[in-house]
Amino acid sequence: MAEAPVDTAHYGALDRLLHRLAFVHPSLQRVLGDIENDLFKQRLAQVRIERPVFIAGLPRAGTTLVLELLYGTGEFATYTYRQMPFVLAPLLWERIGARSRQKAVPRERAHGDAMMIDFDSPEAFEEVLWLNHLADTLFDGDTVRSIGPNDLNESFRTAYRQLAGKLVCLAAPTQGVVDLPRYLSKNNANIARLPAIASVFDDATLLCCFRHPAAHIASLHAQHQRFLNLHRDDPFARRYMASIGHHDFGDNFRPIRFGDPGALVDHDAASLDIRTIGPIFWLRYWIDAYRHVLDTAPAQTRFVRFEDFLDDGAGALQRLAASAGLADPARLARAAASLRSPTSTPEPLSSIEPALADRAEALYRELTARIG
Repeated sequence: MAEAPVDTAHYGALDRLLHRLAFVHPSLQRVLGDIENDLFKQRLAQVRIERPVFIAGLPRAGTTLVLELLYGTGEFATYTYRQMPFVLAPLLWERIGARSRQKAVPRERAHGDAMMIDFDSPEAFEEVLWLNHLADTLFDGDTVRSIGPNDLNESFRTAYRQLAGKLVCLAAPTQGVVDLPRYLSKNNANIARLPAIASVFDDATLLCCFRHPAAHIASLHAQHQRFLNLHRDDPFARRYMASIGHHDFGDNFRPIRFGDPGALVDHDAASLDIRTIGPIFWLRYWIDAYRHVLDTAPAQTRFVRFEDFLDDGAGALQRLAASAGLADPARLARAAASLRSPTSTPEPLSSIEPALADRAEALYRELTARIG
């Protein structure tokens, strides 16, 4: 359940038709991935998945920023827009797809937040794997379930490692390469799956991004309204996002059921009107999400605070480099000049729901204390 990918208004008729064909049947992507496993068996056998990095957090917590910063070091392999729409068969699509040869033309992404994207920009498409292998486990009515190690079958575990290997292979296509890039994943829904991921990749680093709740819930609410309008005006955009498991905002919104005792959000579908939810909902949701993370995060989880990139960019980049175990931290340090502050000022938490303001502030301090 990652942030919305691309402004589909730029999709031409052929792009839209190709996307519909790619997602016409839930199992098609999986079948193509299995065919790819056989076609590229020898090439994939040379790939090792070592010390992968997984970025998670509620949307608007800085997960895309961290993804772009780490990907920009050149030390990682991850999804880019060139892998759409056949995201579970990236090697096969790279071989036959015209998009692999298209020129990258930057444009602002659909969030309206001045972040520019093109075909070579990193993105979050990993959720398609979860949908194809665990659809019966992922959802509970109109909500998304938290996933633990016991929810993963061996078929999914194998497919997860294989997919990571394909993207590493795609980024290092030379036969017999020695210095392979590391797999890098960004998936907001993984905030509810950190122990499960650690059970598949035991040497992984899990980066959990968070942000002060006042600014965070203001951004969540604004984006939800933005995508409600987008989905009303462009039904293809809604279908596109649903097909790749992007359920963060708009008509596709499916809240995660964190399932912890004392959770504040009522997930009864009859009581949740996604068109009228406001800042109070997002505040409760924020508390549920990060309380769950603090209670369940594996030892290899590292916490990344969004505000640090704005207040102490050089220091934040140094900590990120250490958390991710970069071979060349200097590459990341050079990105300090590109960091910029948000342009909006959020409402104080006390003006939204005074009874929960102190609880959210205390939770934010607890998250901050976990920064390495």
